[in-house]
Amino acid sequence: MKKTVITILMLLVSVCAYAEIKIGALLALSGPISNLGKPGQEIIDGVIAEANKTNMLGEKITVVSYDTQSLPDRAQTYAKKLIAKDRVNVIVGPNGTGEALSVLGEAMSSKTPMMAFAGGTSVVMPVRPYIFKSPQTTTTAIEKAFNYLKKKGITKIAVAADATGFGQDGLDQINKYSKGFTITGIEKFNATDNDVTTQMSKLLSAKPQAVVIWTVGRAGAIAAKSLRALDPNILMVQSHGIADNSYLKLAGAAAENTIMPSVKLTVASSIPASDPQKKAIDLFVKKYGKLIDETSVHASYAYDGINIVLAALKKAKAEKIPLQQAMEKITNFVGVTGVYNMSKSDHCGLDLSSMVIVKVKDGKFVLEEM
Repeated sequence: MKKTVITILMLLVSVCAYAEIKIGALLALSGPISNLGKPGQEIIDGVIAEANKTNMLGEKITVVSYDTQSLPDRAQTYAKKLIAKDRVNVIVGPNGTGEALSVLGEAMSSKTPMMAFAGGTSVVMPVRPYIFKSPQTTTTAIEKAFNYLKKKGITKIAVAADATGFGQDGLDQINKYSKGFTITGIEKFNATDNDVTTQMSKLLSAKPQAVVIWTVGRAGAIAAKSLRALDPNILMVQSHGIADNSYLKLAGAAAENTIMPSVKLTVASSIPASDPQKKAIDLFVKKYGKLIDETSVHASYAYDGINIVLAALKKAKAEKIPLQQAMEKITNFVGVTGVYNMSKSDHCGLDLSSMVIVKVKDGKFVLEEM
């Protein structure tokens, strides 16, 4: 009993009476998803500088960052370093689903809260005590896309997914939530492939009404070009990870008429004033719009994630509770990505209302459906 009491007291002291608050950041500053990590670093540095300037938490906040190089094994190595050597209070990042999954064990075994910036449902499902994330889950994105397809009378779909953690998480969720659809074919490809014509040809041979592609980054553009070369008119649905300006640049004309679930930031000017996120989105665009245009709208996950962590740190100190519990008590937090309502059973806190359906028209993203 005595040992239990001492352990609890030590945990409370560790999160409520910092001499210095140390936040560890695992960011893809190089590698294929560096367009997420680099702006994420700039955003985190800006947010923390402002928090220190206003003495938000009453103590100095320090950020210790490492470049995961977009690699899961590198993310795991640096997670161990952040925990054992740097002794951080909380970890933010990594950016990729595969990276985040590789870090779960380290965060859980050390009881270090982590706010991931990765999209995969598997990062927070099943719910793990110390693991949270700021982007919508793959499940939410798929549900949004599938609701749209059903309204359009689509019943037969083909699926192409990359072999990364994100792609396979998407495939798992598509299979799980495909009720009402006939999946005419499934093909996998490597995110580094320069052509996926063979896979797309096989999918088209089964005569689907739409092809759903689940990947991120450059691979989405390669897949689009391969598909459009074979069939310029088939309905193409991409993942929420493709709703980014880089897709428009890399895919060019092949991106035209692509449908995808997306954060509202992608079509910020079309979001009505009545939307609860409108003010937060407009303020973010005013401050970071140029940076986002040059990199990725998905860097907004870092903005929301770090701000949620700061709010939780403040709550932990005020209520004298562990940070992990404080994060579960974050509700009605209006972010750029969505309105967050965390709980013990939901460590993402975003629902369908945080997403829209967008379409590529004349080389630009336009709002298709709220």
